[in-house]
Amino acid sequence: MSKPASMHYQKPFFYVLTQVVGLSLLMGWLAYTVQHSPLDLGLTRHFYDASGHGFPWRHQPFVYAMGKFVVWLVPIGGALFCGAAAALSYRIKALAPARSVLWALFAVFCLVPLLAGGLKHYTALPRPFALAMFGGYVQLPPGFWAAAGEPGGGALPSVHAATGFSVLALYFAGWALGSRRMRWLGLAGGLALGGLFGGLRIMQGAHFLSQVMWSLAFVWCVCSVLFYPLIVTSHRGAPDDVHGHRLDDIWMHLSIVQVRRRNTLTVYGVLLVCLLPFLSSTWPAESWMHQGVEWAGLGLILLAIAGRCWCILYLGGHKGAELIDQGPYSISRNPLYLFSMLAVAGIGAQSGSLLLGPILALFVYAVFNNVIAEEERLLSKAFGQGYADYCARVPRFGPRLSGWKSQEQVLISVSGLGRTMRDAVPYLLALPLFELIEWGQGTGWFPVLIRLP
Repeated sequence: MSKPASMHYQKPFFYVLTQVVGLSLLMGWLAYTVQHSPLDLGLTRHFYDASGHGFPWRHQPFVYAMGKFVVWLVPIGGALFCGAAAALSYRIKALAPARSVLWALFAVFCLVPLLAGGLKHYTALPRPFALAMFGGYVQLPPGFWAAAGEPGGGALPSVHAATGFSVLALYFAGWALGSRRMRWLGLAGGLALGGLFGGLRIMQGAHFLSQVMWSLAFVWCVCSVLFYPLIVTSHRGAPDDVHGHRLDDIWMHLSIVQVRRRNTLTVYGVLLVCLLPFLSSTWPAESWMHQGVEWAGLGLILLAIAGRCWCILYLGGHKGAELIDQGPYSISRNPLYLFSMLAVAGIGAQSGSLLLGPILALFVYAVFNNVIAEEERLLSKAFGQGYADYCARVPRFGPRLSGWKSQEQVLISVSGLGRTMRDAVPYLLALPLFELIEWGQGTGWFPVLIRLP
């Protein structure tokens, strides 16, 4: 179904530098240049009828119908199709290799209109027909962001253009699957649909050209981030014949997979830290709901730290030497990953938002899911039928409490326990970090761009 992963593997730093940062900034710079050039107002004036004091195309039936109804077929249809295909992949084996890509596409088609719709209320530039120079009632604002306490322009980014540009997700999907045809069809289709929907809104006087171009930069950034784990964690296939390869080779390959997983999470962590100052909960910091979510998040973090230490007690010095199916590994095949997702959900809850924690946990799950699939192939080669029986008995995440079993004594690795504590305790840094962010937002240092329930 796809080419060997080694043909489309990208190093994390190179991908972030070129796709996430480089191209997004380049598109943003082009949009900024157009916004501050005569082209932006000049193109809008071309569709403005000075004698009639309006935009003739604004209520033209065909254009109106395209902007009001047809444009929404892209995100809604895309989300329904990809979501259904991803759900069916758990039963239809032919779809299983593309499962992660399908879920990523589903996320793009859902998130792009939602995020664009939220962000446009914090940018200052309004719609052309709202400006006094085009028969409206407001003046052209001097800044990019809406000033504190003032309503946003409600036009940047263009949601209509963003829904068309969301088809660019197929470019990244083709990259993840190793399909050159899908990549370039997705690139051409996304640019064409985004340009079409954005162009129609320009004709209606509902958007400037720069707003459409800002939408392209926004969508490209979202897509490149969402597909990051699927592209940069691609890997060379595991050895096919365990008898022709030493077990040491398998564990070495597994360590490489783990390094890529850590690199991926590190990049996401850096991007998250850069984004958090501009996110906030819809509930005031002093409200009982905000405080309750924070305390629940702290409980999840403490549970995750204790859970990771509990897991390492059973791993001890055995990891790689034998199949561990005792203690937490008797009720879940990946309890360490499960507790890590709980920790991330708890970290997100320190924002006071009920939604941010689950969103972050889903991102982490996308990374883990890609890594776990490779780990399972390697463990299957290492332990054969024993591992197949273990998989049939114990769920991937679970937990299935009825399967609990444990030996009376366990061999504890003190160094391993120490490393686990060292890696887990920094989760608690989320508490002062979010308090600092709340202080910065309250004093006006950080403008709140997106509020989440």
